[in-house]
Amino acid sequence: MSNATLLSSLRHLAAVVLLSCGLAASISAQAPTQTVRGVVFDRDARAPLPGAHVVVLETDPLIGTTTDADGRFVLAGVPVGRRALRVSFVGYEPVVLAEVLVGTGKEVVLEVGLRERVVEGAGVVVRPAAEAGAPLNDMAAVSARSFSVEETRRYAGAVDDPARLASAFAGVSTAGGVQENALVIRGNAPKGVLWRLEGVEIPNPNHFAGLTVAGGGGLTLFSGQLLADSDFFTGAFPAEYGNALSGVFDVRFRAGNPAVREHTAQVGLLGVEFASEGPFVRDRPSTYLFNYRYSTLGLLMPLLPTEGGITYQDLAFKLAFPTRLGRFEAWGLGGLDGQRLVENPDSTTWAYDFWDRTRFDLDLGVGAAGVSHHLLLGPDTYLRSVAAATAQRTVWDQQHLGDDLVLRPDLALRSTTGRLVLGTTLNHKFGPRHVSRTGVTAQRLFYDLALQAAPEDGLPLETLAEGDGASVLFQAYTQSRLTPAAGLTLTLGAHAQHLALTGATAVEPRAGLRWEASSEDAFILGYGLHSQVEDLRLYLVRTEDGAQPNLDLGFARAHHLVLGYERRLTEAVRLRLETYYQRLFDVPVIADSTFSMLNWRQDWTFAEPLVNAGAGRNAGVELTLERPLRDGFYYLVTASLFDARYRGGDGLWRPSRFDQRYAVNVLAGREWRVGARRRFGVNARLVAVGGERRSPVDEAASRALEEVVYDEARAFAERAPAVWLLDLTLTYRIDGRRLAQVWALQLKNALAAKDAVLDYNLARGAVEEVREGFPLPVLSYKVEF
Repeated sequence: MSNATLLSSLRHLAAVVLLSCGLAASISAQAPTQTVRGVVFDRDARAPLPGAHVVVLETDPLIGTTTDADGRFVLAGVPVGRRALRVSFVGYEPVVLAEVLVGTGKEVVLEVGLRERVVEGAGVVVRPAAEAGAPLNDMAAVSARSFSVEETRRYAGAVDDPARLASAFAGVSTAGGVQENALVIRGNAPKGVLWRLEGVEIPNPNHFAGLTVAGGGGLTLFSGQLLADSDFFTGAFPAEYGNALSGVFDVRFRAGNPAVREHTAQVGLLGVEFASEGPFVRDRPSTYLFNYRYSTLGLLMPLLPTEGGITYQDLAFKLAFPTRLGRFEAWGLGGLDGQRLVENPDSTTWAYDFWDRTRFDLDLGVGAAGVSHHLLLGPDTYLRSVAAATAQRTVWDQQHLGDDLVLRPDLALRSTTGRLVLGTTLNHKFGPRHVSRTGVTAQRLFYDLALQAAPEDGLPLETLAEGDGASVLFQAYTQSRLTPAAGLTLTLGAHAQHLALTGATAVEPRAGLRWEASSEDAFILGYGLHSQVEDLRLYLVRTEDGAQPNLDLGFARAHHLVLGYERRLTEAVRLRLETYYQRLFDVPVIADSTFSMLNWRQDWTFAEPLVNAGAGRNAGVELTLERPLRDGFYYLVTASLFDARYRGGDGLWRPSRFDQRYAVNVLAGREWRVGARRRFGVNARLVAVGGERRSPVDEAASRALEEVVYDEARAFAERAPAVWLLDLTLTYRIDGRRLAQVWALQLKNALAAKDAVLDYNLARGAVEEVREGFPLPVLSYKVEF
């Protein structure tokens, strides 16, 4: 080989090596991609829209596709990061999905509903683009907004909990202390909140549900791995929602990925979590999705200024089976909780009777499961039917350490409640101007309660409350959404319910109006009459002579009136102002007493005759200033001023227990992109809320009984201290080739705010205010693959 030939060969070899290196570098520098898939359908009729256009904005070349005969689409090769998708179909209002998080660990699966345009003559009614947080339920005109699973993960202090997320919305605050998630909505008791899952009323879905505050708990059973976008209402809600006085959570589970099996695993200081989803059989439409979570605060207890042990676990799932006879879905949610408190054997250090001289074991369980059937009866008619069962169980065994240092039984509680549900809903679209929805539900309610307690230290247990029973609650509703003119939407409906046990019946009109005066301004008006059933055990209580005085007790009822104004300040920033008035009537009270169910927290021993002679009134004004996540930045500012008063059985008007007067929330967050594969986020939330009201202490009676005794003649004349809270969240996401990793540090209660609780100090012989609270750091690591 000549020198020239050798030199030429070396040059070719060098060129190939350089080209290969350059190609490898180019490949490694390319941003990773993921598949985005989903379905596009008529939002009112639920019928698929074949031929709809779906494009990923700001991609070069533009990534786009059209939906198939079933309304489904697949977008391959979408670069990871925050992406905006535009979905359009001829004759329908287009939708832009902003800031969709695309990661390498899991495909993005979307459900997109489009609304048909309203045509007047030769023109088209032009509507503003859909606002972030707009309710999914188109029958809602006022006091409603949607929340996403991404928000429950991102907002500081939310910790994947819809209840804690909702506490940042206007008109909402918390009750029961720093660690509780019980919601006070517009001055109403937390027990007035209705929880629905997949269209079915379910019991309070919280760990340690209703233990200290009816309607509250420590953490909801809902995991972010299953949640779909859902709705939250704070007043004058649509006709399909009944048996609620203050607010509604309408929660949905998403379906599993129909094409690929995917998994998520998370480990943190509070426990472990695992989720999986995908098709049962590849290339078949049936899917599964489940999540299991186990947590033990016992691992963290040595680091915290408290004693005892706490454990909880939950499981949730959704199975979907598309067939020629419609779509069948099976879903469920369940949780188990345990708590143990150990007594202090050193009598020389005793200060508080309960915390020092008590041992208890507590076991709780709550669950709901059902089967739903979705059937299209034509291009404009949709039928949904459901059968479900729910149950809630509380077992509490308590012992007391006597002066002789011997433990003796002090309390034994066994409580089981539940319901069996059958329901169906028919949705029909007469046209873009008129959509109607009608439904009927029958629920069989049951309960079994046995409560025993020692009348004095060392004496045998005696029965304080015992009973079981069942009844049927019938509910029916009809509602319509009308568009009589450009920019004008009217909703009309009525809800009716009947409790067979007492014969109580309520028919409740509902109405809403939205007028879009311009592309920037909208005025809203809403009215609703609402009612609520009490716990079944309260109707069936027995007095000492065996009588059941509450069998003729009626519903607590309330008129809700809401007036609001919305202003689009910029393309992204929205201002919302709402003022409201609620007049509550027929409220159950004890005759000639300050007691009212409007102030109800929890009392397992309650067995008093009640009459529908109470009343209440709540009034307030709420402000929301919101910039949803755009270009890596968001903020939410809400402020609520309100007055809540009640009239008890003695006929006197007083501030209610939940008259906290004000609640202010400031949330903000920033997200930075670090290279093509990493994202770093900082989120913060500052809260200021007025304290609950409480009754003054009767010092003399407290010393005589060595326990806190309140002066009920001056009920709720005092106020607990105000609360300031600061929550912080740091997140770091890494999108690898086949999996994504997410590190998160959530600092709850960074200012170490303390709950103010009154207790009797045995050592001092007086009632004192005990303040407890501590920052809670939660570090977690999650991997998606």
